[in-house]
Amino acid sequence: MVDVTGLCNSALAKIGAARITALEEGSKNASLCAELYERCRDDLLRAHSWNFATARAKLAKTDNEPAFGYTASFALPADWIRSIGAYDNGEGLGTLDYKIESGYLLSSAVEVYLRYVRRVEDVNLMSADFREALASLLARELAVPIAQSNSLEEKLEARYRTRLRRARTTDGLEDRADPLPLGAWAAVR
Repeated sequence: MVDVTGLCNSALAKIGAARITALEEGSKNASLCAELYERCRDDLLRAHSWNFATARAKLAKTDNEPAFGYTASFALPADWIRSIGAYDNGEGLGTLDYKIESGYLLSSAVEVYLRYVRRVEDVNLMSADFREALASLLARELAVPIAQSNSLEEKLEARYRTRLRRARTTDGLEDRADPLPLGAWAAVR
C-alpha cells in the first residue's frame, strides 16, 4: 500500500535528499513536502481527464441567479477540480451552454449533469503512472529549495514531461474515446 509519505520519499530520492517518516515530523524536507504536495497533486489532476479521477454528478440548483446571460446557477461538487462535460440530460448526450464562474456552473438549463475530474486524496486510488508523474513533478518542485540546483530542476522537468506523456497515453488507452457530436453537415442529412 502506498501513502503520501511514500510518494514524497520517492520524490526526495529523485533529488538525492534524506527520507522522511511523516509530513508532520518537522524537518525541512517534510515541511516542504507538506507545503507542495497538495498543490502538485491538484495541478496534475487538472492536466488531463484521468479515468481514476473522473466522476459524474447531478448538480443542485442554487438561489444565486446570475444577473445576466444565464437563468440558473448550480453548485459544483466539493471535490471538483475541472469540468469534462455538462449535459441537460442523464444520458450525457448533446452539448450544454455553460460557464464556470466563482465556484458555480451557470446555465439556462433546468437540470445539469456534470462529468468532472475530482480531487483524489487516497494515493492508492491513483494509477501507478499518475503516481510516478506526481513524484517527478514534486521532485522538480523540491530541486531548488532542497538540493539548491537549477540544473537538477531542468533535468527533472524533462523527466516529469516524459512521465506525464506516458501516464496520459496509458490512461487514454484504457477506455473508449467519447463519441464526437454530429456536425451540421451530418445532421442535415
